[in-house]
Amino acid sequence: MQKLKNNKSLCLLIFLALFGFSIGVFDNYRELWMNANSLSTSTISHVISISCVVTVFVLFYFTIRVSANKLKWGICISLACNMITGTALICLNGSDNFFLIKFLMFFNIAFSQLILASVYPLMMNISKDDVVYTKKIFIESLFSKLGFLFVAMLLGKTIFHIFVDYNICLFLSVVFNFFALFLLVSIQINGRNTAKFNLQKTIRYFNKHKIFYFFLFVNFLGDMIWGAIFGMPMLLLTNNLDFSSNFASFLILGLGICSSFLSMIVVKYLRFDNEHKNFFVKFGIRLLLYVLVFITNSKLILFITLIYLLITDCLYGFIFGGYFINAIDEKYSLFLTTLKYCSSLLGKAVGTFFCGIVFHFNLRMFIIPALVISIIHYVFATFLIIKKENC
Repeated sequence: MQKLKNNKSLCLLIFLALFGFSIGVFDNYRELWMNANSLSTSTISHVISISCVVTVFVLFYFTIRVSANKLKWGICISLACNMITGTALICLNGSDNFFLIKFLMFFNIAFSQLILASVYPLMMNISKDDVVYTKKIFIESLFSKLGFLFVAMLLGKTIFHIFVDYNICLFLSVVFNFFALFLLVSIQINGRNTAKFNLQKTIRYFNKHKIFYFFLFVNFLGDMIWGAIFGMPMLLLTNNLDFSSNFASFLILGLGICSSFLSMIVVKYLRFDNEHKNFFVKFGIRLLLYVLVFITNSKLILFITLIYLLITDCLYGFIFGGYFINAIDEKYSLFLTTLKYCSSLLGKAVGTFFCGIVFHFNLRMFIIPALVISIIHYVFATFLIIKKENC
């Protein structure tokens, strides 16, 4: 046991596994929980969107003002607040206190996102190498999928005279958060000697290398498209396409796993030398599918589009992300990673807001935000590839 406690990197990975599992057991059913508590789809989209924006501001504060040595306790406080809001929401399930439900859910989402964004800087405080980031992504993805699979198999069943519904999923999330908090508190992190973050020097560096701003804008547009369609994935599949929550769960989970495995195959065997071809396979075909949905107004075409979106989620991620994270000066790489995460959250926030507005319109109207943003994204991304090739 003492040997395990001394291996801080391993302890943090176990913490991330527990927290990732808690994310998996509830986050995919979060909008269904809110919908079951009589919140409209537009209200749900607003709660998700605003929480993403607030997370960005808090994350910036963590990055600029909170030292690495204090980051652990910032995560602990966020995790404790996440548990408190989650427990309160369990008690409010089925009540008509809609304002309090929206208020608490808003912060519950923000705390979860803040923790996920802060784990990597905490791990870098212990060990700084490329392997750490790879392990972080793998553990987070694997255990969130395991948590999703766990509750997908139990949902709608009666276990020990307890009917497993969305509120039980929230309860299980709080339980695993408790174990994660207990482990994190027990980890002794003394921290590394790191230079104090200098905002003025960082701004000067980015102003000198404006291509990074361009990269962040393209990343923002990409996640805006995703949010415009998949801002509320379970509601989309159950309400608009009339699937059961169990089928929707296994569809998202199964295609997510396929996407992860295919990404490894693509990197090794299906990577084109021409980046424009790589980009077209992932985003160009998506754009063509959006056009087909708009023309046909067909649920079948929309379903095919959603399958392609999910199965290509992890594919060709190397087009922009890997290059720019490695191209930047090492002392600014962590900050760029934070900015990339923030731009993704902002993109998701704006996209989800649009998703809530058009959610109950016909499919032709529903796809318009994603279609318009995709055209803009494709144009800017093409220019970014050209600039990248000329660097």
